Amino acid sequence: MRLIFLLSLSAISTAVYSAPSILQNRDVSSDELYQFKFWVQYAAAAYCYDDYTAKFGNSVSCSDDFCPQVEATGAKIVYAFSNTTSTDTAGYIARDDTNQVIILAFRGSYSARNWIADIEFPYTDSGLCDGCEAELGFWSSWIKVRDPVSSILNKTVNAYPDYELVVTGHSLGAGIATLAAADLRGSGHPSVTLFAFASPRVANPALADYITAQKNNYRFTHINDPVPKLPLLAMGYVHVSPEYYITSPNNVTVTAGDIEVLEGEVNWEGNTGTGAPSLTDFPAHHWYFEEADGCKGSELPWKI
Repeated sequence: MRLIFLLSLSAISTAVYSAPSILQNRDVSSDELYQFKFWVQYAAAAYCYDDYTAKFGNSVSCSDDFCPQVEATGAKIVYAFSNTTSTDTAGYIARDDTNQVIILAFRGSYSARNWIADIEFPYTDSGLCDGCEAELGFWSSWIKVRDPVSSILNKTVNAYPDYELVVTGHSLGAGIATLAAADLRGSGHPSVTLFAFASPRVANPALADYITAQKNNYRFTHINDPVPKLPLLAMGYVHVSPEYYITSPNNVTVTAGDIEVLEGEVNWEGNTGTGAPSLTDFPAHHWYFEEADGCKGSELPWKI
């Protein structure tokens, strides 16, 4: 499915879209770097079967040492979801008492139904603002779990009113997380912080501007990762700003100096400027401070 997906796009040029790119000249602090490396572990945990199928009260855990910092907090699963919708949207809500945070994490692409959601390119009206249109597959992935997830999330936030709320995910999970965070901010949770790793483009310019204006968005790309280049600019999709562009190679420890903070819905100084999406560039998609999707299974199930 991924091969067909990329090859079908390779003939469409991104050069038809031009927009100013502005480099924000500021350094990433050591504290920010620590936060980035911490939150990607919650995104990584969303790929772990034992987390997205967990029972209430289970600890967040990862195989093969993919989330040691999260495991050290003793964070508990409040709600887990998977295999209940046509899009197979999966993830969990967890409560981290050590850091006083409630986390909503979405799994990236794993099942065949996820890949179908990835390539549903038509726009749909998100209803978040006038003219705000989202990519159909990503928006549907959120909408199909929104009611139960929001219900549990509201109860948890009400029980722990002093806790911060974080939404995160990698790849498809980051795309869903971006739309979920925007929706939640407009429905009683204005201070939601988003950590989106390797997110595809999810919005038209109106919606991207709307989400950008909400602030508290941390959207990461890595060198020539092909996924953030999709759907293509030629289709009218753009990104939420800013972009935290990781410039270090694959499988290398990321330092603060390896991250460039770039502004704009299209910025050719970052991932967008590294060429058309290519299958050979997929190694960059996996490495976001660590192997962000290392916990997922190797098969491609229709149902899990």
